Amino acid sequence: MGIEIVFSPFNELVASLHVLCNPVHHPYRRKWSMEVEASLSKEMVSDIRMIGSLTYEWLYLMNIRNEYNLNESSTEEAIEFICSMPDEPFVFYMLGEQYSVESLQGWRKDNRMSPLNHHQKDLLKHPKQWKDRIHQLLYEYNEKIFQRELFRIQPWIKRASSTFEQKLDQSSFDALNELHPDVTLKGSTLKVQKGETYRFSLKEYSHLTLQLSTFITPHVMLGVYPGRLCLGLHVAVPETEALNDEPPTDLVLMFKALGESTRLKILRDVFMHPYSTKQLAAKHDLAEATISSHIKTLQQSDLVTSERKGYYIFYSGNRERMESLRADLSQFISLPKLEQFIYESDLT
Repeated sequence: MGIEIVFSPFNELVASLHVLCNPVHHPYRRKWSMEVEASLSKEMVSDIRMIGSLTYEWLYLMNIRNEYNLNESSTEEAIEFICSMPDEPFVFYMLGEQYSVESLQGWRKDNRMSPLNHHQKDLLKHPKQWKDRIHQLLYEYNEKIFQRELFRIQPWIKRASSTFEQKLDQSSFDALNELHPDVTLKGSTLKVQKGETYRFSLKEYSHLTLQLSTFITPHVMLGVYPGRLCLGLHVAVPETEALNDEPPTDLVLMFKALGESTRLKILRDVFMHPYSTKQLAAKHDLAEATISSHIKTLQQSDLVTSERKGYYIFYSGNRERMESLRADLSQFISLPKLEQFIYESDLT
C-alpha cells in the first residue's frame, strides 16, 4: 500500500470556510471561528454561509481539488482552476456529483420537474455568475483572513508531517490505527466510521493520501476515488483548544428533536417520501398545527428540508444530517481518546 502525506493550502482554506458555516461541530476551532466572524462584515459572513448551504458547507470544492489531484502550490492556483472550469463539470461538482450531466443538461432547458432548490436552479442557469461570485469571495477571504492563518500554522503542519512520517516508517499498521478513533486497519481492510461503517480493501484501494489539516476534525474521510482514499490527518496548534467541554449545540438540538415518539414517526415518514403537513396530519390523526410544530422542531436541528410545489410545502428528511449523528456523538464521547492520540498540542 502506498501512503503519502500531503498538505493542500486550498483544502485548508475550504475547511476553514466549512468551520465558519458550522462552528459548533468543530470545537477545536470554535474560538478561531468566533474571532474571525466578528472581524468580517455581516454581508460576507452571510455570503459564506449561503454558498456553503449549496456546497455541503464548502466541502464539495475540496472534492474538486482532490478529484483532479491538483497538487497546487498556492490557494490562488486552485481558485483559478475551479473558477475557470467549463460550465458543465463546474455545476456537476458544485452539486456534489449527485446528478448526471445528462440530467443537468435537460434541467437547464426546463427545470420545472427538477428536484433542485432555488439556488441550485440559479447555479444551473447562470454558472458564470456563480463562478465570478465564488472567485471574488475566495480571493477576498484569502487576503483578509486565510493567508495570515496559513502563515501561523505552517510550522505545526511541517512538524506533524515529519512526526507521522516517522510513525509510518516504524509501523504503518500502528500509525494508521492511531490516525483517528474512527479509522481501524485490520488485516487488509481499512474501516472508517462515518454515520455508517465503510470498509475498504487495500487490494482495491492501494493508495492512501493523508491530508494534513488544522480545521477538518472531526471529519476524517475526505474522498474516495478509483484505487485511492483521502483521509484527514488532524494537526493540533496552539490556541485552538475547545472553549469548554460542553456538547456541541447542534448535537443537543438533534437529541431534543428525536426525543419524542410522534416526531420520530414523522421523521421516519419524510425519510421514506416527501409529505405536506396536511398529509401528515391525516396520517397521524393530528391537527395541522401540531404537525407544523413538530416539523419546526425537526427543521431547527436540520433534520428536515422543505420544498414548495405549487400551493403546498413538502418536507423531506436530511439524510446527510442524520448520518452525521453517530459521528457527532462519537466525537464528543471519545474526546479524551482523541486528545490522547492526535489532539495534544505540541508547543515546542
